[in-house]
Amino acid sequence: MTAQPWEPRLARLEGVYEQVDKRLDSIDRRLDTLERKIDTKVDGLDRKIDGLRWQMTSILLGTWMTVMLAIFFHKP
Repeated sequence: MTAQPWEPRLARLEGVYEQVDKRLDSIDRRLDTLERKIDTKVDGLDRKIDGLRWQMTSILLGTWMTVMLAIFFHKP
């Protein structure tokens, strides 16, 4: 093992820690952006599903009413 002074080693380690901190911050920002995009897409999908649910309910109710009216007004 070589006898190097501690200061250069510590300075190098501090530099490495700063780079790690910057990289983690960059990753954190990218994850936040991705999370916002996913939330936006999920919200849009929820709205589409709600609209489809309303359409399906209307179709089923209309079909049921048509069948009931046909049964009630059927003359044998």
